[in-house]
Amino acid sequence: MNKKDARYHSFKILLEFERSKKQLKLVRNQYYDTFLLSQNDIMRSFVLSNEVVRWRRRLDYWIGKNLIKNTQHLNIKALIILRLGYYEILLDKKIPIYAAVNSWVELSKHVLNRKLISLVNALLRKTADIDPTIRDSKQSKGSWYSFPDWLINGWIKKYGQIMTDNLCDWFNSPASTDLRIHKGSENIIKFLSELKIKYKPSPKSNHFIRIQSDLNKIISSKYFKSGNINIQGRASGAVVELLKPEPNSVVLDVCAAPGTKSIYIFELMNRKGQLFCSDIDSKRIEIGKSRTEDLKLPIEWSCKDASIDVFPDADFILVDAPCTGTGIIGRKVDIRWRRKKEDASDMSLKQLKILNHMSQFLNPNGVIVYSTCSIENEENWHVIEAFLKLNNNFYLESGENFIPNQWLNSKGYLETFPPRDKIDGMFAARLKKYD
Repeated sequence: MNKKDARYHSFKILLEFERSKKQLKLVRNQYYDTFLLSQNDIMRSFVLSNEVVRWRRRLDYWIGKNLIKNTQHLNIKALIILRLGYYEILLDKKIPIYAAVNSWVELSKHVLNRKLISLVNALLRKTADIDPTIRDSKQSKGSWYSFPDWLINGWIKKYGQIMTDNLCDWFNSPASTDLRIHKGSENIIKFLSELKIKYKPSPKSNHFIRIQSDLNKIISSKYFKSGNINIQGRASGAVVELLKPEPNSVVLDVCAAPGTKSIYIFELMNRKGQLFCSDIDSKRIEIGKSRTEDLKLPIEWSCKDASIDVFPDADFILVDAPCTGTGIIGRKVDIRWRRKKEDASDMSLKQLKILNHMSQFLNPNGVIVYSTCSIENEENWHVIEAFLKLNNNFYLESGENFIPNQWLNSKGYLETFPPRDKIDGMFAARLKKYD
């Protein structure tokens, strides 16, 4: 085999991911920036690295069935090769078993010693004894769905067994991409048809469409460069619609980078008024600034800490708070392994601090929307409940006049459930200040 094919690149990406503990996306982007890969190798290594991280716990269970010791005691390079091989053979099935076994054994010869090569060879051949469609009677739900037990148990407590199963299935299915179309939709639809890009309407919207592939063709198009197409999840768009900023108003968008919601905010303002965007991450700010400058939008960016810094008084404020991100695990597969049980509670303290601090910059009769892409109660309703107890000059305003009612819970705030709503898990509450 060619040592530097997509399998090799996948192995190197996953090895760095395991060693560095960085986000998979960052590791992958740095790798692609460092090495010149063909488009086919990029696409295949992207899928392999993504899916092995997604299914890591189930793969380790299968591998461990034929090991005397736990997989944690296995050489990390050998374990990564086995994960990749087991994924290709048992879950991908695009090539014959013998070809996959031979390819991964051949790769192991370049990175492992003789004893480990023999072990990898033997364990890969054991895949013939596994039926990947059947869960073992002694296999835990977390192991089968490839999630930490604490996360599964929390969801069962909140949603019940059946809805948790549905949620896991949703997060383990291929993620789609939503595009927000600003104007000239007929020309854009024609453009997509000419490129033979398959799409369908995104849920509950005339301004969002959903694609399954060919995102690179869209990013390089004149429609993306002009801002007539923006990449934005439908649930993310609903947060901006819940804010519904008015033209000629002053708007603050904090924790805003890389600015996906910011651009939509400015469009809903009819590009009239002042929009101040800020974030604590200077590198992500540069991404936001670059996009808004390319689109010639007069949005002001600054590096600020939303929990302590001073801001202009505003009529509308969006606090898209930093969170655990459990509502977007389907598209950011490594979140499930990078989070700990206590993270949601720890994060809620920071979230409440930001919300309390930013509320002082809201004008009377103004609106502040607090949102997260988490589905954990600690980061969502618990934060709002604590805020309202501390601030009796605010009240929760129902979102029924702003977003689809199917996405609202009984209290009137946005709380989506991905398998039911076919969008990311998102929370948002519209808080209004008394005049």
